[in-house]
Formats: sequence, structure tokens, C-alpha cells
Amino acid sequence: MKRTLTLAAGTALAGAAMIMTALAGTGQASAGISLATPYALIPVQPDAFTGHNVVVRWAPCITTSTGTHTHVIHYRINPAGVSSRVTLARQAVAKLMAATGLTFKYDGKTSYIPHNAVRNGQTVFQALDMEHNAKAPFVIAWANKGTGRGASNMLTTSEAGVGTVSWRSGSSSELRINDGAVVIRRDAGSILRGGFQANGSVGALLLHELGHAVGLEHAELGEIMYPIIGTGTPANYAAGDRRGLAKVGRAAGCMHTPRLPAVNAFG
Repeated sequence: MKRTLTLAAGTALAGAAMIMTALAGTGQASAGISLATPYALIPVQPDAFTGHNVVVRWAPCITTSTGTHTHVIHYRINPAGVSSRVTLARQAVAKLMAATGLTFKYDGKTSYIPHNAVRNGQTVFQALDMEHNAKAPFVIAWANKGTGRGASNMLTTSEAGVGTVSWRSGSSSELRINDGAVVIRRDAGSILRGGFQANGSVGALLLHELGHAVGLEHAELGEIMYPIIGTGTPANYAAGDRRGLAKVGRAAGCMHTPRLPAVNAFG
């Protein structure tokens, strides 16, 4: 994370999900994952505006001397040529909105695929690049792993999907998430069930990555935010997930300052 006396910016690969049946040969197994909390948030971060450590979250609303207005998070979808993915992603976002009280607005499809840049071993989500090319601060995309056309370097061998966020604060702006992205592996549907079903579905995978993209990290088995999508994964956000989502949603309160512009930053 980059921080000065008047400006703080951060980017976090908040988390990824693996598919249980796709782990052969990766050196990872569900037995090696032991989580004991029903939800977890991105660790609190220093807010350059208030001088305090605060929860990393989107601004659900803005309150000023002129009143309170809802903050709308505009998003686009790259379905990689499969139109049914647009419907599925929009249904997942609707479930996220219901659980958080955040407001998302679908602005149409995009061909853009979110990605990271790597410099001197440091990885940074390219939020400004995404805003310039997708014309939205939030993108959900299907992609192959790796680099090149149709691929995202956010995905690695064992990941079925990944969610990431970028946040900023400064002397004129409270810390908040400015941009977010979800990338789903294009072949995830060949392993997982369709729709929103328990015990491993593409819909549940989307809900997991959307959870990361609003500030949640991994949680215990039985929650959507458990890091493996498969047996034991619920069809929708479970009780612990919803407790965490309340911490980063509308119930956490409005903010009082405008957002800062997006950046592609390296410390």
C-alpha cells in the first residue's frame, strides 16, 4: 500500500476461490484449510482523512450539508461471448445488493478484462486502466488464466475466480473502495453446477468473488466465503457472510466526502 501524509492508496487481491474437484496436482487440498470465523474483513487501513484505522468498504451513501444521496456503483460485464452469463452475473449482484444495501447499476457489456501490473515483484490492480477502458469502476469478466488475448493474470492455476478492490483516501476524502473487479475462469462452468445451487455452482462462485469485491476475506466452512467452492458451499450468502456484509454495507453508515480519482499506483 502507498501512503503519504496527505494521500493513501491501496490495492488488495482480496481473495480467490478454488474448485474442489479441480485441485489435483496443485499441491493444495481442503484438509489444509482451517478457518474458524464466520466472516472476515480486509484488515483495517489507515485513513489519511481522519487519521484513524477504518474498515475498507464502498461508500453506500454520501451525507453533506445539502442532504444524503445514495452512492451508485456502476458496473459492466464481459461474458466472453456467452449471453447467459450476463443474466447470471446480474442475479448475483442483485443478491449482493439485498445482503449489503449497496446500490449497483448495470451499464452494459464490455470487452475489457481486469488485470494486474507487476513491477519489481509488486502486484497492483490496474483500476485507472479499467475505468478508462471499461468506463466503469466495477467489472465482472470471464477469462482464461495467464496473459494475452482473452486472459487475465489475476487468475492462476488453482483459482476458479478472483475478486479484487482498490481503495484511496486523502486530505479531502475518507478512505473507501474506489474500484473493484471479479474475474471468473471461463471453464468454471464445466466443473461447477449451473445457476445458484448448493454444493458447488457458478452462481455461488460469483457470490464468493463479489464478497471479496466489497471487502470480505475468507471464512469458515458453511459460508459462501469459504475458499473452496464444492461440497458444503451454500447456494446463497449464509448467516456469517451476511454479518460480514453488514459491516461493509449500508448499515455501516454514509460517508461525508467525495471519492478521489482512480489510480494505477506502485509504492
